[in-house]
Amino acid sequence: MATATAFAVTQRLKLEPSPISKTRVSDIFSPVCRCATKTANIEFSLRRADHLRITVRTGSGEVTVAAGSFSRGDVRVRWDGRDASGELVPDGIYYPLVELQRAGRTIDLPNPIRVDTIRPSIRLRSVRPRVFRPGTEKLTVTYTVSEHAHAILFVDGRRRVFTASKRLRYLLHWSGKVHGRAIRPGRHKLKLVAVDLAGNRSVPTPVVVVRVRRR
Repeated sequence: MATATAFAVTQRLKLEPSPISKTRVSDIFSPVCRCATKTANIEFSLRRADHLRITVRTGSGEVTVAAGSFSRGDVRVRWDGRDASGELVPDGIYYPLVELQRAGRTIDLPNPIRVDTIRPSIRLRSVRPRVFRPGTEKLTVTYTVSEHAHAILFVDGRRRVFTASKRLRYLLHWSGKVHGRAIRPGRHKLKLVAVDLAGNRSVPTPVVVVRVRRR
Protein backbone atom coordinates (compact mmCIF):
# COMPACT_ATOMS: atom_id res chain seq x y z
CA MET A 1 0.00 0.00 0.00
CA ALA A 2 2.82 2.40 0.95
CA THR A 3 4.57 1.69 -2.36
CA ALA A 4 1.41 2.40 -4.32
CA THR A 5 0.87 5.67 -2.43
CA ALA A 6 4.45 6.80 -3.07
CA PHE A 7 4.06 5.95 -6.76
CA ALA A 8 0.83 7.97 -6.95
CA VAL A 9 2.49 10.99 -5.30
CA THR A 10 5.44 10.76 -7.70
CA GLN A 11 3.15 10.63 -10.73
CA ARG A 12 1.14 13.60 -9.46
CA LEU A 13 4.31 15.67 -9.04
CA LYS A 14 5.35 14.81 -12.59
CA LEU A 15 2.05 16.09 -13.95
CA GLU A 16 2.05 19.32 -11.93
CA PRO A 17 3.81 22.34 -13.45
CA SER A 18 7.14 23.15 -11.81
CA PRO A 19 6.81 25.72 -9.00
CA ILE A 20 9.71 27.67 -10.55
CA SER A 21 10.47 28.68 -14.13
CA LYS A 22 12.66 31.02 -16.20
CA THR A 23 15.78 29.91 -14.36
CA ARG A 24 18.95 31.92 -14.99
CA VAL A 25 22.14 30.93 -13.16
CA SER A 26 25.66 32.26 -13.76
CA ASP A 27 27.83 29.66 -15.49
CA ILE A 28 31.14 30.98 -14.14
CA PHE A 29 32.43 33.73 -11.86
CA SER A 30 35.47 34.87 -9.88
CA PRO A 31 34.83 35.96 -6.27
CA VAL A 32 38.28 37.62 -6.15
CA CYS A 33 37.96 39.84 -9.23
CA ARG A 34 37.07 43.51 -9.01
CA CYS A 35 34.47 43.18 -11.72
CA ALA A 36 30.78 42.73 -12.46
CA THR A 37 31.18 38.93 -12.28
CA LYS A 38 32.51 38.78 -8.71
CA THR A 39 29.26 37.13 -7.58
CA ALA A 40 27.10 34.40 -9.12
CA ASN A 41 23.53 35.37 -9.99
CA ILE A 42 20.74 32.91 -9.18
CA GLU A 43 17.43 33.99 -10.69
CA PHE A 44 14.09 32.33 -11.35
CA SER A 45 10.36 33.02 -11.39
CA LEU A 46 8.24 31.65 -8.54
CA ARG A 47 4.79 30.37 -9.53
CA ARG A 48 3.29 30.85 -6.04
CA ALA A 49 4.42 32.62 -2.89
CA ASP A 50 6.45 30.29 -0.68
CA HIS A 51 9.06 30.09 2.05
CA LEU A 52 12.35 29.35 0.30
CA ARG A 53 15.82 28.27 1.23
CA ILE A 54 18.25 28.80 -1.63
CA THR A 55 21.54 26.98 -1.14
CA VAL A 56 24.72 25.96 -2.93
CA ARG A 57 26.37 22.59 -2.32
CA THR A 58 30.01 22.99 -1.31
CA GLY A 59 32.67 20.51 -0.31
CA SER A 60 31.83 21.01 3.36
CA GLY A 61 28.07 20.69 2.89
CA GLU A 62 25.76 23.51 1.91
CA VAL A 63 25.84 27.28 2.22
CA THR A 64 22.58 29.18 2.52
CA VAL A 65 22.44 32.02 0.00
CA ALA A 66 18.97 33.26 0.99
CA ALA A 67 16.09 32.10 3.21
CA GLY A 68 12.68 33.55 3.90
CA SER A 69 9.27 34.24 2.44
CA PHE A 70 9.19 35.22 -1.23
CA SER A 71 6.24 36.57 -3.18
CA ARG A 72 5.09 35.18 -6.49
CA GLY A 73 7.23 36.41 -9.37
CA ASP A 74 10.92 37.02 -9.94
CA VAL A 75 13.49 35.94 -7.36
CA ARG A 76 17.04 37.29 -7.61
CA VAL A 77 19.85 36.40 -5.21
CA ARG A 78 23.65 36.31 -5.37
CA TRP A 79 26.31 33.95 -4.07
CA ASP A 80 29.70 35.43 -3.14
CA GLY A 81 31.66 32.18 -3.46
CA ARG A 82 31.99 31.56 0.28
CA ASP A 83 31.06 28.51 2.30
CA ALA A 84 29.01 28.34 5.53
CA SER A 85 32.07 29.40 7.59
CA GLY A 86 32.69 32.47 5.43
CA GLU A 87 35.75 31.07 3.67
CA LEU A 88 36.21 31.25 -0.10
CA VAL A 89 35.53 27.89 -1.70
CA PRO A 90 38.24 26.29 -3.88
CA ASP A 91 38.00 26.60 -7.66
CA GLY A 92 35.58 24.01 -8.99
CA ILE A 93 31.97 23.17 -9.80
CA TYR A 94 29.13 23.89 -7.38
CA TYR A 95 25.44 23.06 -7.50
CA PRO A 96 22.59 25.44 -6.54
CA LEU A 97 19.22 24.21 -5.30
CA VAL A 98 15.95 25.61 -4.00
CA GLU A 99 13.89 24.18 -1.12
CA LEU A 100 10.21 25.18 -1.17
CA GLN A 101 8.64 24.70 2.24
CA ARG A 102 4.95 25.10 1.34
CA ALA A 103 5.24 23.12 -1.89
CA GLY A 104 7.22 20.44 -0.04
CA ARG A 105 9.81 20.17 -2.79
CA THR A 106 13.54 20.56 -3.33
CA ILE A 107 14.62 21.47 -6.85
CA ASP A 108 18.13 21.24 -8.27
CA LEU A 109 18.65 24.19 -10.61
CA PRO A 110 19.57 23.16 -14.16
CA ASN A 111 23.15 24.36 -14.50
CA PRO A 112 26.09 24.25 -12.08
CA ILE A 113 28.25 27.25 -11.18
CA ARG A 114 31.99 27.23 -11.80
CA VAL A 115 34.31 29.19 -9.54
CA ASP A 116 37.50 30.30 -11.31
CA THR A 117 40.05 32.55 -9.61
CA ILE A 118 43.07 31.80 -11.83
CA ARG A 119 44.34 34.68 -13.94
CA PRO A 120 44.78 34.06 -17.65
CA SER A 121 48.03 34.97 -19.35
CA ILE A 122 48.46 36.78 -22.66
CA ARG A 123 51.41 37.04 -25.02
CA LEU A 124 51.77 39.74 -27.63
CA ARG A 125 53.15 38.14 -30.79
CA SER A 126 53.45 41.03 -33.22
CA VAL A 127 52.48 44.64 -33.88
CA ARG A 128 52.42 45.82 -37.48
CA PRO A 129 53.23 48.32 -38.77
CA ARG A 130 55.31 50.05 -36.13
CA VAL A 131 54.87 53.32 -38.03
CA PHE A 132 51.45 54.09 -39.52
CA ARG A 133 49.05 56.80 -40.64
CA PRO A 134 45.54 56.72 -39.09
CA GLY A 135 42.83 56.82 -41.71
CA THR A 136 44.93 55.18 -44.39
CA GLU A 137 46.40 52.28 -42.39
CA LYS A 138 45.34 50.09 -39.48
CA LEU A 139 47.43 48.69 -36.70
CA THR A 140 47.29 44.87 -36.47
CA VAL A 141 48.13 43.20 -33.16
CA THR A 142 48.54 39.42 -32.99
CA TYR A 143 48.37 37.65 -29.63
CA THR A 144 47.79 34.34 -27.86
CA VAL A 145 46.05 33.64 -24.53
CA SER A 146 46.33 30.71 -22.11
CA GLU A 147 42.57 30.14 -22.03
CA HIS A 148 39.48 31.46 -23.76
CA ALA A 149 39.51 35.16 -22.98
CA HIS A 150 38.87 38.63 -24.37
CA ALA A 151 41.80 40.92 -25.11
CA ILE A 152 41.96 44.62 -24.28
CA LEU A 153 44.28 46.98 -26.14
CA PHE A 154 45.51 49.94 -24.10
CA VAL A 155 47.10 52.92 -25.84
CA ASP A 156 48.94 55.35 -23.57
CA GLY A 157 47.13 53.79 -20.61
CA ARG A 158 43.62 54.16 -22.07
CA ARG A 159 41.43 51.31 -23.28
CA ARG A 160 40.93 51.49 -27.02
CA VAL A 161 39.85 47.99 -28.15
CA PHE A 162 37.94 45.21 -26.39
CA THR A 163 37.71 42.08 -28.54
CA ALA A 164 34.47 40.16 -28.87
CA SER A 165 36.52 37.08 -29.74
CA LYS A 166 37.62 34.64 -27.02
CA ARG A 167 39.90 32.56 -29.24
CA LEU A 168 43.23 31.26 -27.97
CA ARG A 169 45.02 32.90 -30.90
CA TYR A 170 43.67 36.00 -32.56
CA LEU A 171 44.48 39.37 -34.03
CA LEU A 172 42.86 42.73 -33.47
CA HIS A 173 42.85 45.89 -35.54
CA TRP A 174 42.97 49.48 -34.44
CA SER A 175 42.32 52.43 -36.73
CA GLY A 176 44.41 54.88 -34.75
CA LYS A 177 41.33 57.01 -34.17
CA VAL A 178 39.52 58.05 -31.01
CA HIS A 179 35.91 59.22 -31.38
CA GLY A 180 36.46 59.46 -35.11
CA ARG A 181 39.58 61.61 -34.89
CA ALA A 182 43.16 60.47 -35.48
CA ILE A 183 45.39 60.51 -32.41
CA ARG A 184 48.23 62.98 -32.36
CA PRO A 185 51.39 62.21 -34.34
CA GLY A 186 54.33 60.86 -32.40
CA ARG A 187 55.19 57.91 -30.19
CA HIS A 188 52.49 55.92 -28.39
CA LYS A 189 52.72 53.08 -25.90
CA LEU A 190 50.68 49.90 -26.42
CA LYS A 191 50.00 46.93 -24.15
CA LEU A 192 47.47 44.08 -23.93
CA VAL A 193 45.49 42.63 -21.04
CA ALA A 194 43.38 39.43 -21.16
CA VAL A 195 40.05 39.05 -19.35
CA ASP A 196 38.76 35.49 -18.99
CA LEU A 197 35.13 34.35 -18.84
CA ALA A 198 35.05 34.64 -15.04
CA GLY A 199 36.35 38.21 -15.12
CA ASN A 200 39.95 37.54 -14.04
CA ARG A 201 42.50 39.89 -15.59
CA SER A 202 45.98 38.96 -16.72
CA VAL A 203 49.20 40.79 -16.02
CA PRO A 204 49.74 43.33 -18.85
CA THR A 205 52.12 42.50 -21.66
CA PRO A 206 55.36 44.46 -21.96
CA VAL A 207 54.84 47.86 -23.56
CA VAL A 208 55.39 48.22 -27.30
CA VAL A 209 56.01 51.64 -28.83
CA VAL A 210 54.56 52.62 -32.21
CA ARG A 211 54.83 55.90 -34.09
CA VAL A 212 51.94 57.72 -35.70
CA ARG A 213 52.65 59.83 -38.79
CA ARG A 214 50.74 62.82 -39.99
CA ARG A 215 48.21 62.09 -42.71
